[in-house]
Amino acid sequence: MKDMLMTIYNQLLTNEYIRDMTQIDNSQDYRIKFYEYPENGDRSGAFITIRPMQPLSEAYHASNKEMSVSFWYQIDVECRYRMTAKELQYQIKKEMKKLGFGQSSDGLDEYFSETKHYVDARRYTGNSKIYDTEY
Repeated sequence: MKDMLMTIYNQLLTNEYIRDMTQIDNSQDYRIKFYEYPENGDRSGAFITIRPMQPLSEAYHASNKEMSVSFWYQIDVECRYRMTAKELQYQIKKEMKKLGFGQSSDGLDEYFSETKHYVDARRYTGNSKIYDTEY
């Protein structure tokens, strides 16, 4: 069984800008998490949360057989600098396109004074390749 969350995570880490902005103290750890960013997580720099928006759903059928599945994810970027959030989302969009995802119209673009962080959240939809349903 494949794991689309890990596929997205690994694709994001192929991008040097994303890697540099989320790396924790020159280690092999990154501020990229799934579902929620931990309360005690490192917030000293930009961090990214990848959230599934719905369970996998069937996309295409042939002869009553599932041929493809559909994915819908939200990717949140939080950081102290607005333009860093924008550049990270630009780079994320490029990487998601490489995986066959397109950006949908939903999302969030706000500043939260209690955390002093800008939040830029965007949603992406995509289908697995035809005949590839092992997710």
